[in-house]
Amino acid sequence: LLWATTQNNLGNALWRLGERESGTERLEAAVAAYREALKEWTREKVPLDWAATQYNLGNALESMGKLEEAAGSYRLALQVFTPENHFPHYTMATNNLARVLEKLRAGKVSE
Repeated sequence: LLWATTQNNLGNALWRLGERESGTERLEAAVAAYREALKEWTREKVPLDWAATQYNLGNALESMGKLEEAAGSYRLALQVFTPENHFPHYTMATNNLARVLEKLRAGKVSE
């Protein structure tokens, strides 16, 4: 589980760096790191960590313009982040999902 924590943190750092750059190399590396974390942080083992990583993965995918995949990750996070149990996380994930769906509706990015 500590390895998964490191992968998630690495993904966060790479995503932040990738947000500042014009290419997608660091964003792609962030996505890979999050996916590695999800191999250990399963919903069954650690649901909150799993949901947080799904949320982070959605952020990186959205930054890359992969909006359908980002929406899927945000939806998965919302399976755990509910208004009753995790309201702050729920509102962030809901807001990000709404933004992505609006971009898709407006046709801003084609997959």
